[in-house]
Amino acid sequence: MHVLLVNAPPYRIQEPYYDTPPFPRSTLAFLAAYVREAGVDVQVLDCKFDRLSYEETMKRVIALNPDLVGFTAFTNEIIQAGRLARMVKKWRPELTTVVGGVHLTALPERTLREFPQFDYGVIGEGEETLLDLIRCLERGEEPVGVPGVCLLGRDGAYSFGGDRPKILDQDSLPMPAWDLFRPAREYVIHTSRGCAYSCPFCMNPNGRRVRARSPEKVVQELQWLYDYAKPSAVFIGDEIFTVPRSRALAICRAMIDSGLNHKIKWQCHSHVRSTDLELSILMREAGCFIVNVGIETGDEASLAEIAKGTSLANIKQTSDILRKADLPFCAMFILGHANETHASAMKTIDLAVKLNPTVAAFGIMVPYPGTRVAEMAARREGGFILNEKDWNDYNKQIGDGLSLVGISRKELEWLQTWGYLKVFLWNLRFGDLAKFAWQYRGEGLSLAKKQVKNLFRREMRPKPVPATAVRR
Repeated sequence: MHVLLVNAPPYRIQEPYYDTPPFPRSTLAFLAAYVREAGVDVQVLDCKFDRLSYEETMKRVIALNPDLVGFTAFTNEIIQAGRLARMVKKWRPELTTVVGGVHLTALPERTLREFPQFDYGVIGEGEETLLDLIRCLERGEEPVGVPGVCLLGRDGAYSFGGDRPKILDQDSLPMPAWDLFRPAREYVIHTSRGCAYSCPFCMNPNGRRVRARSPEKVVQELQWLYDYAKPSAVFIGDEIFTVPRSRALAICRAMIDSGLNHKIKWQCHSHVRSTDLELSILMREAGCFIVNVGIETGDEASLAEIAKGTSLANIKQTSDILRKADLPFCAMFILGHANETHASAMKTIDLAVKLNPTVAAFGIMVPYPGTRVAEMAARREGGFILNEKDWNDYNKQIGDGLSLVGISRKELEWLQTWGYLKVFLWNLRFGDLAKFAWQYRGEGLSLAKKQVKNLFRREMRPKPVPATAVRR
């Protein structure tokens, strides 16, 4: 069976860094490596990375002439994947189409019914499931009962083969098949899967148990990438790189011992509670040029509600540690927490101004399927109102998936813009503001267009709810 794994073209170019990324999709690299090692003839097609239109993509698909096309998709990509799958099916109706990724994992049956052009779904971690599905199809068997596989039968009944156990030994997986892509300026690699925390706005698809690769395997992959592409930057895409701490220290020391710290600059995600001075200094020495820390909110009540185990005092301490270590950091915030008001949102912006991070990122809450926020919004709890729009609006920067009772959507979007400006202006960082505006000019233009539309559209007011439903 000839297999083609695809990342579909974007809906439109509104966030250039993600819609036309300088890095290939790591999911495709992991899946391709695993099935290739088992002897499967596999190719990859990352349409975003290669800047391909739907028409150009179909020409590539036809030239490759696969028997099975597998699609990966986040929630705000599922419509695009469905569109390409429909085009593929129109070309060759007998061809098998498979979809995987976070959206399908969160809403398996709904996704297959909403997009009938997908024959099968792969739920959760995909390597073993995809290979079992391929082998089953090669034998001419219907993959009913295969763990991790879901489908709609000929009678329309939904079938799921049951959960597949997580891959505990991450070192058993082959190195991602980066050689199937052209050399890139940047790469996203993963040194672990899983996150011990359970934030209400995150689906946590990899589970709460952190399953880590060994430092030796990580350094081996980084060395290969340097020899192959000499990338300008690498993003360690773990949910939290600094957990467990001992392994993060070991990886940093291995980078320094191998000399990779002078060859590759990298960034990662950390957590307020897993940031300390020794590790931060070592990360900087190992080549880390910025660390991303999820602050989320400047309102103590909201911090308690999202249960990250942090406080304003913890956050200030982490900021001081990173400054002492001379390690630049991006503080990530969300506007639109449960029962958010103008006052609580301003606390978040004012905290960002006080922290004065290297970069402040303000997203607006998105009710991603499979999250507690989505469940609350569906029940109109926490002041959330689920907007009945399509999946393309599930975007934290320029989306429209959620409204709140306590603050209008339009006001949240203006506060988002004000937050970006205020951090630079109140800290007299005019040069940094100019650099930031230029670097993210595409995203800024999309946001500006939306703000102009806000000026002229009539505000849609939500239906009133009892006062007891709003905390503040």
